[in-house]
Amino acid sequence: MFRPTTVAGAMALALGMPLAAQAQSSADLDELRKQIQELKDAYESRLRALEKRLQDTEQKASAAQSSANAAQSSANAAQTSAQEAGARAAPTQQASPSAFNPAISLILMGTYGNFSNDPTKYAITGFQPPGATTPGDRGFSIGESELFITSNIDHLFMGALNFAIEPDNSTSVEEAYFQTLALGHGLTIKGGRFFSALGYQNSVHAHAWDFVDTSLVQRAFLGDNYGDDGVQAVWVAPLPIYVDVGAELGRGRTLVGSFSGASELSDNELNKNGAGSRTVFAHVGGDVGVSNAYRVGLSLLHEEAGGSTPFQVADLPVTFLPGDVQIYGADFVWKWAPEGNYQYTNFKFIAEWFELHRNGNLSDQSDTFREKQSGWYVQGTYQFHPYWRVGLRYDQLETGTFQTGTGSLNVQPADFTPRRYSAMIDWNPSEFSRIRLQYNQDRSQQNLNDHQIFLQYIFSLGTHGAHRF
Repeated sequence: MFRPTTVAGAMALALGMPLAAQAQSSADLDELRKQIQELKDAYESRLRALEKRLQDTEQKASAAQSSANAAQSSANAAQTSAQEAGARAAPTQQASPSAFNPAISLILMGTYGNFSNDPTKYAITGFQPPGATTPGDRGFSIGESELFITSNIDHLFMGALNFAIEPDNSTSVEEAYFQTLALGHGLTIKGGRFFSALGYQNSVHAHAWDFVDTSLVQRAFLGDNYGDDGVQAVWVAPLPIYVDVGAELGRGRTLVGSFSGASELSDNELNKNGAGSRTVFAHVGGDVGVSNAYRVGLSLLHEEAGGSTPFQVADLPVTFLPGDVQIYGADFVWKWAPEGNYQYTNFKFIAEWFELHRNGNLSDQSDTFREKQSGWYVQGTYQFHPYWRVGLRYDQLETGTFQTGTGSLNVQPADFTPRRYSAMIDWNPSEFSRIRLQYNQDRSQQNLNDHQIFLQYIFSLGTHGAHRF
C-alpha cells in the first residue's frame, strides 16, 4: 500500500529531472561560447602581432635598401674621383716589364705548290710586268709567317705590331700602329703603318684568307695587301643599322699596279711634305632576321706618284712619266648561319670590284695619257661540318682603254680577258689549325692555261683576336 508522501516525492523527482538536464545543457553551451570567444580573441591578438612584425620588417628592409643605395652612390662617386685623378696623373713608370701582359701570337704557314707553267715568268697579260707579284713557288715553301703583338697601352690607347717573315728569309713590318679606345661619339683614330681599308680583302691578313692566294684584281692593282704610313679616322653613326665613314692620309707608297710594278718608290721620290695618298670609304650593314647579315662598301684611293724616271705600262710599246692613280672600289658581303650559330654550319659570299685610272705624260713630254682598267671576283665558302669547308671563286680582269690627250698615239691593249677558276676544301679541327687543298685553272696569261695545285697548312700559336666581319 503506497503512502501519499511517497507518491508525491516520486512525482516531484520525475518533474525535476528535465529541469536539471536543461540547466546542465545551458551551462555547457555557455562554456563552449566562452571557449570560442577566447579562441577568437587569441587569434585576433596573434594576427595583430603578426601584422605588426610584418610592418616592422618592411620598414627595416626599406631602411637597409636606402642605406645600401647611399653606400653605392658614395662608392661610385669615389670610383669616379679616383679615375679622374688617375687620368690627370701621368704614370712615371710601369710596375714591371710584363705589367700589361701583351697578347702574342705566331702564325705558321706553309705551302706545297704544283704549276704547269713556270711561276717565275708569271705576268698578267696587259696589266703588269713579270715579277711584280706571283702566284707562289713550285715545291715546298714555308710561306709567310707572322708574329703579332697587341695590348692596351692604357685606358685611352692600344698598340699592335705585325712582323712578317717571308719565304726568302727577308723580314718586314706589315703593320705597326696605335688606335684610340675612348674618344667617344663613335670616333676612332689609328696612326702608324697599317693595311688600308680600301675594299674588303685588302685589310685581311693572308692567314685569314678563304683561299690560298688573293684575287686577281687585288694582285694586279694592290698586291697581296696595300698598306701605308699615315693616319686613319673612322666614325660609326648612331643609327639602327651599321653605318661608318672613314678617311686615310698616307705617305704614298706606290701601288703594285701603278707604275713599273715596283713595290715602293725610292726615298728621293717620296721626299715631300704632306700626304702622298688619300683614301675615303663608307660601309653600310646590318642583320636580316636572326640568320643573315650583310655589308656593302664603297671606297676611293687617290695616289700622287713622284719622281721623273720613265716607266713601262704593261706591254704597251712606249714609255711614260709618272702621274696620278685613282682606284674606285665596291664590295658586298653576305653571311648566313642558322639562328646565328656559326659553329656548325655557315655560308659566306663576297663580291668585289675595282677600277683603276692612271694618267701621266709621254716620256718625251709631247703628250699626256690616260689608262683605265678594271677587274672583279665573286667567291663563296660553305661550312657543312664543324671541321670542314668548301669554296668556289671566279676572277676576271678587263684590259680597258688607253688614250692620249691629243690622240697622237693610238695604242690598243691586248684583246684578251684574263680570268681564273678556283676550288678549295679545308679541314679545321680547331680555331688554331687549318689544312687546305686548292686547285686553280689560271687563264690570266694569253695563250697559257696554268693548272695550279696547292696544299697549305696554317697554325696559330698563342692569343689571337677575332677577325672583322
